[in-house]
Amino acid sequence: MSLKSERRGIHVDQSELLCKKGCGYYGNPAWQGFCSKCWREEYHKARQKQIQEDWELAERLQREEEEAFASSQSSQGAQSLTFSKFEEKKTNEKTRKVTTVKKFFSASSRVGSKKEIQEAKAPSPSINRQTSIETDRVTKEFIDFLKTFHKTGQEIYKQTKMFLEAMHYKRDLSIEEQSECTQDFYQNVAERMQTRGKVPPEKVEKIMDQIEKHIMTRLYKFVFCPETTDDEKKDLAIQKRIRALHWVTPQMLCVPVNEEIPEVSDMVVKAITDIIEMDSKRVPRDKLACITRCSKHIFNAIKITKNEPASADDFLPTLIYIVLKGNP
Repeated sequence: MSLKSERRGIHVDQSELLCKKGCGYYGNPAWQGFCSKCWREEYHKARQKQIQEDWELAERLQREEEEAFASSQSSQGAQSLTFSKFEEKKTNEKTRKVTTVKKFFSASSRVGSKKEIQEAKAPSPSINRQTSIETDRVTKEFIDFLKTFHKTGQEIYKQTKMFLEAMHYKRDLSIEEQSECTQDFYQNVAERMQTRGKVPPEKVEKIMDQIEKHIMTRLYKFVFCPETTDDEKKDLAIQKRIRALHWVTPQMLCVPVNEEIPEVSDMVVKAITDIIEMDSKRVPRDKLACITRCSKHIFNAIKITKNEPASADDFLPTLIYIVLKGNP
């Protein structure tokens, strides 16, 4: 009886991880409970709706301005020529502004300035708030950490700030070129701390970890979500392919895991959660930590099922099964 109730509790936890749109795949708190594909669809619908509302608002404002202009034209006969020209100039200026707003939200605005393109592609306010909160938190932690190093910490913060400002103007570079700039910065800072600051090697490693966390959090949008690549298109193609393999069972892959065992089922759920959470992490070290935890859960699930340590031949098909189930 206790075994059934425990099993039932695990099923409830697993269902809560599923995409709230009901597609059958796992959701992610970073995507408001949706899986990655459903989140993109929902975000695209919301963005199109906002653009449509802004377009309708621009049209309404233009109509009101045109009516006001026509009304002013009919009453200008009784006014002086100077005042007439003033009203006409004022109305034309307002109409020009409304037209500019319409152009901003039209498809042709893609050929405008980079600033307009970035604003048109900006994520929803909720995502911006989450990004800002996390960035502020990481920055505060970075500053508090550097305070313990006094003058050396001030110099590190100054160099890091200058690097971030420089990278802001290098967003059009390829990922390889940006990566090379970042690695050069890491190497220069580490050498400067060892030669000039006389910082011990073990402390240098800790400082570099904090520098990487701060920089990658601040540059996440441009490093992991660049507009210059077709990574998102490739991700969608892979995700579509994984969805097409929904019929694959553990038996077909010879997965040595028995999900009828409650503890094993719990390990499988945790492994799927870890592989999904990897996409919401900003720092490479945190992404690797998700993979490490996922691997440990897989090894534990196999060990409990077989009552012996897992081998590479056991691990690989189980990892494939976890990826197919999670579809990160």
